[in-house]
Amino acid sequence: MGPSRFLIVANPTSGRGLGRRMAEAVAERLRHHGKQVEIRYTAARGDAESIVRESCHSVAPPECVVACGGDGTIQEVANVLASLKAPMGDACPAMGLAPTGRCNDFARAMRIRPDPDAVAGALLHGTARPIDLGRVNDRYFCTVATLGVDAEVSSFVDTMRMPLRGTPAYIYGALRVLARYRPHPLRVEGDFGLIERPLFLASSANTPFYGGNIRIAPQADPTDGYLDLCVIDPVSRLKSFGLLPRLLAGKHVALPIVHFHRTRRLTIDAPSPMDVWADGERIARTPVTIDSIPGAVRVMVPG
Repeated sequence: MGPSRFLIVANPTSGRGLGRRMAEAVAERLRHHGKQVEIRYTAARGDAESIVRESCHSVAPPECVVACGGDGTIQEVANVLASLKAPMGDACPAMGLAPTGRCNDFARAMRIRPDPDAVAGALLHGTARPIDLGRVNDRYFCTVATLGVDAEVSSFVDTMRMPLRGTPAYIYGALRVLARYRPHPLRVEGDFGLIERPLFLASSANTPFYGGNIRIAPQADPTDGYLDLCVIDPVSRLKSFGLLPRLLAGKHVALPIVHFHRTRRLTIDAPSPMDVWADGERIARTPVTIDSIPGAVRVMVPG
């Protein structure tokens, strides 16, 4: 029997208002099946974490917390639920996903479409499945933590606040960033050994996707207890433009400049501090330790 009490934490501005419409539509479907539903809206970054923490410590906590918004909102909800799992045990709510953001990469990995019927179907008839999260220092992430060229692209896309969404926004950002990007020397150490040289990018993947369905690590599996590290050696500016369509299609895996490693933990450092991005958010600066946290949350996935 699935959850009976739901809390929907929604970013009302996500997807140019889709967040509010999605929350109300999903709530209507759940109530039609006799479920108790509360909707709480966020107004600023960090609100989702405060709302979830307060609700989980209430007299009648929810049995499922639904993150309604983009990957940033989902990351906030996941951080609270992962931190509460140990002290609350089986009483810790499951996590639901109602994707309405620019990329929706974590929901895509969980096979949940940005549609009220699909979302409600997973919540009503799905399974609460243990899912791994990554962790950068003390902050959890759901999809891919990265630094290098793709982190700079994420920063560009976030700063520009373009009308484009998903992969088109990433492509535009990549074309702008590649025109000026220079690889940085990095020191990356994990179960695989030590990498110490300039790199085009270093991406630690819990799920295959980032940037709106870009398969940076096609073999990444959020249930295996490992991160899939993708590192790409420096390339010329001209060749970097040729690399982009291969990355978008997930056909970069056979290139000699691309290397994959599986690891439970890694550390990354650089001579000058570099931003690390995850789930479309700036999450830390080097030096960082990145871990795979097996079964960190239970996510309602389609049955």
